[in-house]
Parts: sequence; C-alpha cells; structure tokens
Amino acid sequence: MNMNQQDLRPGEEEALQGLLREMAPEAEPAPDVRERIRLAVAAEWRAAVTPVPALSSAASARAARRWQRPAMALAASLAVAAVALGIYQSNAPTAPPVAATLVRLSGPVEAGIDSGWQPVNPGQAIAVGQKLVTGPRGKAALALRRGVTLRLDANTRIALAGIDRVVVERGAVYLDSGDRPAAGPGVRIETAFGSTRHLGTQYEVRVLPAEMQVSVREGRVETAPDIGQAPVVAQAGEQVVIGTGGNVARRAVDRRDPRWNWIADVTPPYAIEDRRLAEFLAWVCRETGRELTFTTPGAEAAAQSIILRGSVAGLSPDEALAAVMATTNLTYKEEDGRLIVQPAVRQAATR
Repeated sequence: MNMNQQDLRPGEEEALQGLLREMAPEAEPAPDVRERIRLAVAAEWRAAVTPVPALSSAASARAARRWQRPAMALAASLAVAAVALGIYQSNAPTAPPVAATLVRLSGPVEAGIDSGWQPVNPGQAIAVGQKLVTGPRGKAALALRRGVTLRLDANTRIALAGIDRVVVERGAVYLDSGDRPAAGPGVRIETAFGSTRHLGTQYEVRVLPAEMQVSVREGRVETAPDIGQAPVVAQAGEQVVIGTGGNVARRAVDRRDPRWNWIADVTPPYAIEDRRLAEFLAWVCRETGRELTFTTPGAEAAAQSIILRGSVAGLSPDEALAAVMATTNLTYKEEDGRLIVQPAVRQAATR
C-alpha cells in the first residue's frame, strides 16, 4: 500500500514519527530506507485503526487516542520487524570474516590492503582480504582454523585471500597443521608458480624470483604447478622445486637443516601449565626436528609422571627445554638428530 503524509489524520504523523524514534535501531538507516519503514508502519496503522462513522467527532477523537498506542505498537511490531530488519539489515555492509589471529611477532610487521599499512600487535585479528608484510628483521606467527599455524619469515608478503587460502607474493611461510591428521581439504598456499595443500604436515613454501621451493619436514604435501600439470606429492625429507617454465625437480632436505632455524624466532606460545613433561618434550622435538629417545624405562616413566608448572612464553624451543629440564631430575643431550633424555647423575657428597 502506498501512502504519503497527507493520508494520515491530524496528530497521527507526529505519533508515528515519535514511535519510530523510540523503536529505531542504534545505527541510523539511510533516508530512503527510513522512509520505506515509515510508509510500512503508516500502512499498518491505517489498517489497524479504522474510522467509526456513528461516533461524534469528539468521541471519535477520544476513541482514536484510546486505541492509538496499542494499534501503533502492533503495526510497528509487524512493519519494523519486516522492513527494518529485512530491508535495512540486508542493505547494511557485512564485515569480512576473520581468517587468522596474530599469536607472536618478532620485529616490524604491518597489515593493510595494498595501502594504509599499519603495525600489528599480538592478538590482533586479520580479516579475509587483508595483507601482511614483514620487514628485513620481521617475522610473525598466525593461528588459522582447526589448529593450523602459519609463520612468516623476514621480507615476506602474503594475502589472506580466504578462510583457508593464503597467497604468498614473496618470501617464505611455514605451515604446521598440528600433530593430528588433516581434517577437510586443508589450507591452500598459492604462489605465482603453483599451489600447495597439506595432507597433515609441517612444510615451508619459499618464493624466489625464478622458482618456488616446497620443503617438507613432516608428513606430506600436494603441490600443483600453475600450468595445468598433474599434482606432485612430496614426502617428509623432500624438497620440490618448481621453476618458471613449470619444470619440477626434487631434492633431499634434512629435518635439522639450517633452513628451518628461522621458525624458532616466532614459535607459537606453548602452555606448559599442568602438562606432562613427556608432552613438552614431544613438542620440542616437533619444533626442532629431533627424535625423542629415553635411555631407560625409568627415565620415560619419570617424564610421564612429572607435571609442569609456570610458563615458557617468549622462549625458543631450545631455551624452553633448558629452563624446564633444570627443574627436573632428568637431563638431556643431543646426538645424531636425537634428543636423548636420561636420569640426572647425582654428585656424591664431599666431606
């Protein structure tokens, strides 16, 4: 029903505007949307309050006043719900979804959308569509969905193109899907050379001017060159190199290769409070590429029984290892890529 201000009787337009002010949403709608709301409420009001010909003008006025508020409230409950929520909210812009949260920083890191770059802080949410850039000494760690973490090396620029889609424009990223099998399709890392998705793993994607290097530390990845070639599956200990012409080469890469050292600068926080020492040691080994070994069953039993307290926030895995082990009756050493844990040797008392 179309209706303008002249269709309302004296005093009704003022009552209508007053009710709209009372029931308006916190955010003021656009003028055209507000007018559509007013017309809808007015239409409901005229349908609810019908004239009574048998009454005198004075009686009719009293009747209108008596029924005005309840009828107008009924009209508003229908029209404002249908129009304000249906039209106004559907026209209101929606914020892009959050793709990641910054969990650790080292050095200068900024976020933006090709312009308006601003420094970021730990705990800050990064929405789909935003980009992150690290400086020559900057690194960052992001928490994605389903327990996946992504670390950015220095001189890296990425775009969070979707909830599970990251575009690496330059530099290097390290993805850790956790110690559980991948759930769903997994995060896709895209570059000018092709795309990579994890199959439950730890791996690095490094974009150089003439090639992309995909180095797998744990698990498997699937890499698809950007020229329609069949996907390539790489296993732990392998590096797949894709050049500008789409040529694919494979190389060996060790779990303890120095190329992994940079990730320790932005290791995501690990909460040790109420964790067993054995869990902590397993985490250290995943972070550093070592194999965990106990020299005796007693040492392993002790690691399972010791409950940790405190915090290792801000420490690298090796720094955290030294700090935690100093509080236990166990000691450790590194040998041939293994972290060997054994009972501490007690010094004999001297007289």
